[in-house]
Amino acid sequence: MAGVGMLPWLLGGSLADGGALVWETPPLWIGAAAAAALVAWLIFALRGGSADRRLRAVELVSWALGVLVLAAAGPSWVETDGRTEPGKLVVLVDGSASMGVLDGGKARADGVDRLLARLRDEGGEVEVYSFDEELHPGPPAAYAGRGTDLGVALRAVADRNLGQQLRGVVVLTDGLDRGNLRRDLREAAASGTVPASLAPELPGPLTLYQVGDLDQVQDLAIEDVVSGGFAFLRTPFQLTAQVRGEPGRTVPVTLSREGRLVANQTAKIDENGRAEVIFEVIPREVGRFAWDVSVPVEAEDAVPGNNVFAVVIRVVRDRTRVLQVSGSPSYDQKFLRLFLKEDPSVDLVSFFILRTREDLIAGWRPRELSLIEFPYERLFSEDLSTFDLVVLQNFNYAPYFDHNAGLLLGNLATYVEQGGALVMTGGDRSFDLGDYANTPIADVLPVKLGVAARKADETPFRPRLTDAGKVHPVTRLGAASEQTEALWALLPELDGANLTAGLMPGAAVLLEHPFAKASDGTAAPVLAVREVGKGRTMALTIDASWRWSFSEAAVGRGNQAYLHLWKNAMRWLVADPEERRVVVSPSRENVLLGDEVRMVTKVRDAGYGPIADAVVQITVRAPDGSTQRLEARTTAAGEAIAAFQPTQQGAHRVTAVAAAAGAETAETVFAVTTRDPEMAEILPDGAFLQQLAALYGDRGAFRGPSDRSGPLVDATARRTLPDRREQRLGAAPIVGLLFGLLASLAFWARRRAGGH
Repeated sequence: MAGVGMLPWLLGGSLADGGALVWETPPLWIGAAAAAALVAWLIFALRGGSADRRLRAVELVSWALGVLVLAAAGPSWVETDGRTEPGKLVVLVDGSASMGVLDGGKARADGVDRLLARLRDEGGEVEVYSFDEELHPGPPAAYAGRGTDLGVALRAVADRNLGQQLRGVVVLTDGLDRGNLRRDLREAAASGTVPASLAPELPGPLTLYQVGDLDQVQDLAIEDVVSGGFAFLRTPFQLTAQVRGEPGRTVPVTLSREGRLVANQTAKIDENGRAEVIFEVIPREVGRFAWDVSVPVEAEDAVPGNNVFAVVIRVVRDRTRVLQVSGSPSYDQKFLRLFLKEDPSVDLVSFFILRTREDLIAGWRPRELSLIEFPYERLFSEDLSTFDLVVLQNFNYAPYFDHNAGLLLGNLATYVEQGGALVMTGGDRSFDLGDYANTPIADVLPVKLGVAARKADETPFRPRLTDAGKVHPVTRLGAASEQTEALWALLPELDGANLTAGLMPGAAVLLEHPFAKASDGTAAPVLAVREVGKGRTMALTIDASWRWSFSEAAVGRGNQAYLHLWKNAMRWLVADPEERRVVVSPSRENVLLGDEVRMVTKVRDAGYGPIADAVVQITVRAPDGSTQRLEARTTAAGEAIAAFQPTQQGAHRVTAVAAAAGAETAETVFAVTTRDPEMAEILPDGAFLQQLAALYGDRGAFRGPSDRSGPLVDATARRTLPDRREQRLGAAPIVGLLFGLLASLAFWARRRAGGH
């Protein structure tokens, strides 16, 4: 019995039956040591030498065996078992941004640390997680999550503790769940039946602590601005602001456009804490514009960032207002007028049978004249800005404008430079035949005037499509350039054309004369276009485009070429800023502060083909007037991308300039807001937390903002933890005894052999 009792001491402890020998020293090393010992023994002991030689062999073998024992000391006896402990308490802390709002002047999350300390003081293991849209280990480093999904967090806790019992699950939150759980509970409650299956299954009782007191929240806010996203040019539209605040209060509400005050109104907050303010605006320009609706920021405002609501609105044309002025009736005037009148998107004002100054000088009384009065002074001064497009169709200004010609034509040129559109068609009263050289109109046309010799060529011809014309939106009749070229080749000949001195800088020729020359020796332009300032102009040096409609109808093909040409021309001439040669667009029109926004700039040549490797200079102007300059190069597709990270709230105006496109400038705008979607609703939702706790019956509890009672716990909860015990044999006493025995044997062998 004594021998049995000594065995655990010799082995360094008892070795359980369920254990296993785990080798730390590779068996290959042990085998190598054994082989070395065997070789030594064979060499010195088996050669038939003297007795002392055999004793030396015994010595060597003994030392080798000693080394072998030391090498074998690496194994350990490992026992794997499990132990049972009380269940742990899992605490989930809401880490979303809404937990950082001010309640009574203090951050809502200030009480979280105190609650955690109390839970830890109750004893037992406490495991803390934070959650927003996902579950994260440890308490929140910052309350900045952009989403709250309590259902995902509860299911994640259940998955992590599968097969275990928890002492309890505690949630610290304001109840503003952005996931499906709160929405599903609301919908079920509205229907009158709330199934228990909506509650995620948990391995322990649930306690929900509401963080934040509804009565302590002071927040004046613009909750929403309803605009529809777009508006029509020169047509009133409404911006409806939804205001939230303390019932009974009267607050000022301000409307601004990119920092410029537009209007002020007063809102009376009703008993439900809501008010609605309607602003009516008449846009005067086409493009994107940022509008801000704001209320004052007070000292204890819970979320100052929601006192301003920025919205970007795109202003488009509802109907294109066209002024058609013709010097005399003609087929060309008739066909174009009919086309414009039948287009429901066009508001047409047309003058083509006009009284001249000579009619009045001749002594005719107004009632004796069948000709209508031409209000040219009002049209080309007061009313000009109300039109999107002016068509001068074989019109000579001299008999009408008299001494005001310079002023009225100057008004028309200014109208173009400020964003208007102008078309001049050919005839015996147009271009140089209408004496437009050396007038302000000559400066904005696509063709040069001032032809000294022959001013028209009446030889029949078929216009030739240029390379630019194959891809330009005005002359593109087919889906591909080859199809467009084939369609133009089928059209009939024309009677003749006005001649010009050539092309103005920055203009593009889309159709050219096959043999007639301009004064500068180039092919005479038949259809040319140009961008002037913010506006666009087109010159069509013929007065018989109607033949393209008439001849097609005669052969049963309809009049699609004629219609397509003028529809394309209308669309291009009155185009929005997004359809210019240089266009800049933000990746998002409404950007959250700190997020990156990309500016995409498209650069095209005069024929609207992409310009590759063009340098684009981009300037971003912040609300405080500061600017940041960026630079990018276009790809083969003519696109350049530059990234910008805004640091200020409000409207940012972007300007892009491309030298390769004649220093063409494009502008756009985007709005930066601090309105995190997580902060759209900030009032604590205790009702949701109570509903959720009720689904768990007696295993669920709700603690209001003033109730800091302890959590529900299951005192019987247990969990099994794996237990690993490792016994290193190298430290066992028997190893030392064996090594000492072998060393003594070697020493005895040496002495018997006569060694020292």
